[in-house]
Amino acid sequence: MKRIIFLVALIAFGFSATAQTMKVQSAYADMKNNRLANAKKNIDAACEHESTKNDPKTWHYAGLIYAKLVEVSQTDDKLYKKQKIETPIPELAEASTQAILKSLEIEKAANTFEYMNANINTLKYIVIYQFNRSFDAFSKGKYAECIPMLENVVKISQIAGDKEITMKSNACLSLSYDATNQKDKAADLYRQLVREKTTEEAIYINLYLANKKSNEMDKSINVLKAGVKNIPSNFKLLGLLTGAYIEAGNKEEADKCIATLKSMADTISQNKPTVLVIIGNSLRDANKMDDAIAMYNQSLSLDPNQNEAASSQTNANFGLGVLYFNWAVDLKDQSDKLPIEAAEAYDKLQVESKAKFTLSIPYFEKVLAKRPNDIATLNALKVIYSRLEMTEKYKEVSAKLEALRTK
Repeated sequence: MKRIIFLVALIAFGFSATAQTMKVQSAYADMKNNRLANAKKNIDAACEHESTKNDPKTWHYAGLIYAKLVEVSQTDDKLYKKQKIETPIPELAEASTQAILKSLEIEKAANTFEYMNANINTLKYIVIYQFNRSFDAFSKGKYAECIPMLENVVKISQIAGDKEITMKSNACLSLSYDATNQKDKAADLYRQLVREKTTEEAIYINLYLANKKSNEMDKSINVLKAGVKNIPSNFKLLGLLTGAYIEAGNKEEADKCIATLKSMADTISQNKPTVLVIIGNSLRDANKMDDAIAMYNQSLSLDPNQNEAASSQTNANFGLGVLYFNWAVDLKDQSDKLPIEAAEAYDKLQVESKAKFTLSIPYFEKVLAKRPNDIATLNALKVIYSRLEMTEKYKEVSAKLEALRTK
C-alpha cells in the first residue's frame, strides 16, 4: 500500500515538474506575443519551483522577460500600461539583471555556455537603462544618491564587457566622489581613468588640481600632458599646461604650448576668442605684458553680438584688469623695498603704480556691468579705489561686498 502511495507521489511530482517546464516555455511564448503580464507571472513561478529554479534557461528567460518589460516601458507606453504591472521600472531592471547573473552563475558552475552570449547581450541593454537613470541623477547634482547606482552600473557593465559604459560610469562616479568630499576615492578613480585614456576634460582638470593642492607639481604637469595627448583639440587643458610650465619656471615648454595655442587660434573660428584670452592669460603670467595686451585686444575686436564672443570679451576685460592691477602691485612693492634715501625713485614708482591702477579700472568696471556680483572683480576694485583715494566708489563697493557676504 505504501509503495502505491509513493508511486502516486512520484507521478504527481512528475506532472508538477512538467507543468513548471511548460510554464517556462509558456512564459517565453507570452513574451514573444507581448502578453508580458502572463509571461512575468509564469516565469516568477518557475523561478521559485524546485524543478526549474536551478535551470539556467529559467533565469535566462526571466532576464529576457524583465528586460522586455523595461524596454516596452520606454518605447510603447500604451502596451506597458495594458500589462497593469505595479512594480517600479528600476526594480524590473534590477530583477532582469539579477536573473541574468543567476543564469550565468548556474552555467559557470556546470561549465556550460548555452545561454551566455544571449545573457550578455541582454545585460548590455539593461545596463544602458541603468546608466541613463544614474546619469540623470548625476546631471541634477544628486551626487550622494547616484553613487550607489553608478557603482552598481560599473560592476554590471564590467560583466557585460561594455567598456564605454564602464568608462562613462567611472567618470561620473569619480566626480560624484569629489562632490561629496570623498577626495581619496575620487583621486584613485581619476588616476585609473587617466591611465585608460579618458576623453573627459573634467577628470584631468580635477586630478591636476588635486595634485597641485598636494604640492606635487611634476604629477600635475604629467596629468595635463596626458590630457593634451588624449584630447589634442582641448585648448583649456593646453592653457592649464602652459600655466603649469610657467609656474614651474619651464620657459621653453611654456613657449612651445603658447605657440601651439596660437596655431589653434589661427585655424579655428569657433572658440577663437576664448583661445585668444587663454593665450593672453599665459603671456601675462609669463610677464610678457605687451604681447598679452595684444592678444586680449584681438579677442575684444571680435563680434560682441555672438554669445561666445560676448562672454570672451568679459573674460578679456577681466584679463586686462588683472594685468594692470598686478603690474601696479609689483610697482608698489618695488617702491616699498627702496631705501629711505631713494625718495625720488620711490615717488616715481608710486606714480607709475597709481597710473596702472587707473588703467585697470575701466576693464574691471566693464566686467562688473556684465557680472555685477563677481567677487574677484569687486575685491580688486575695492583695493584700487582705496589706493587711489576714491572714497565714494570705495564705500559703494565695500557695501556691495558686505551685502553679498550676508546673503
